[in-house]
Amino acid sequence: MTGSSDQRNLIETAARIFPGGVLSRHKLDDDRQLVFVSGRGAHVTDAAGREFLDFTCAGGAVLLGYDHPGVLAALDAQARRGVHFLGLLNDTAIRYGAELLDVLPIGGQIRFCCSGAEATFNAIRLARAYTGRDRVLKFEGAYHGHHDYGMWSYNRFAADAFSPVPNSAGMAAGIADDILLAPYNDVAAAEDVFRREGPTIAAVIMEPVQRMTAPAPGYLDRVRDLASETGAVLIFDETVTGFRIALGGAQERFGVLPDLAVYGKSLGGGLPLAAVVGDPDIMALASVEAWQNDPRGVFFSGTLFGNPMACAAGRAFLDALRTPDAFPPFLARAEALKSGLAQILGKHGVDAHIVGEGPMWRLYFGDPDRIHDVRTISDKDRQRAFDLGLLDSGIFVRPGGGHYFSMAHTDEDVEAVLRAADRIAARL
Repeated sequence: MTGSSDQRNLIETAARIFPGGVLSRHKLDDDRQLVFVSGRGAHVTDAAGREFLDFTCAGGAVLLGYDHPGVLAALDAQARRGVHFLGLLNDTAIRYGAELLDVLPIGGQIRFCCSGAEATFNAIRLARAYTGRDRVLKFEGAYHGHHDYGMWSYNRFAADAFSPVPNSAGMAAGIADDILLAPYNDVAAAEDVFRREGPTIAAVIMEPVQRMTAPAPGYLDRVRDLASETGAVLIFDETVTGFRIALGGAQERFGVLPDLAVYGKSLGGGLPLAAVVGDPDIMALASVEAWQNDPRGVFFSGTLFGNPMACAAGRAFLDALRTPDAFPPFLARAEALKSGLAQILGKHGVDAHIVGEGPMWRLYFGDPDRIHDVRTISDKDRQRAFDLGLLDSGIFVRPGGGHYFSMAHTDEDVEAVLRAADRIAARL
């Protein structure tokens, strides 16, 4: 009872001090609100003392689990050496940056920042400076962070195809003139936009795997060609796919290289860290000398950029990924979970489909031929019922959202989800 009382008190305090009682946009139903106090491996514990098998993985940020020994040791060692040194050079950030460039297919140069949103914003700014153009092509349904270039037509759409819709109040309306839209996985639509607007496009920004939907064969290659033909900068937002679907992310998986790539989420081993990586000629515009002396110079700076604590955790994270046996069992367990779920749904006659590239998954209740179309929404009531069934079974997921897999999950964890899914599907 004491734990339940503590959790209620904390929730009440949060309701008083935070807008909407939350830290971000994520909120559970009032009768299911949780306050987390600890995480171990693939499990989290709330303030009432309840333990959950977790498939949010902190929004995908803790790819190794919540308490990887290498990450903890690196944080302890760095904390004793210093937690931050302004945005000046520190040895941990230098070493991590060099190690990343050794494994990321895109290569070039790197600039650290603190979040994926900061990284996508600065990548777009670099592209506009480099090309001298203003317009940005994004793909309907893609999310690139909370800034005014990222929040167009993410989950709210115009009745007429591909007119940009702001997904928040307070956005600068004039930016809409510089936003171009195309549907993901539609080559003809992308070709049409480039045919009409190619000379005005500064940047093409895309999630190579949009949310959890993989690109159709040849799609990324064609977008790459269109950007090259028109002189636009191609930006891959690998905040989600980076290090997750392969060590080299979507670039390694699909064999297509952008001009700039953005990384975040797991990059800092669970700590706030992101980066823009890519073409040295473009990245050079972010140098202090360029900003001070070159009309195209870009201000790309922040007090906590290259934070040594986050970079120390990131180095330990990268070390773990570079071991030969890191990815095969991880990806195999994720596929075992997804194939097992598909079999259970079929057994119970539930008209749903498992979507998600690599170690990402969710259920989709709708037309399987239109899974790539963000305007065709899954049956939210049934999807929510399934996810709430998992939550009530002690398996923590974000109801209605996508679910992640971590390297800390075990075969037993997979079996636990499948047993719960069997019970839930029987009710659906």
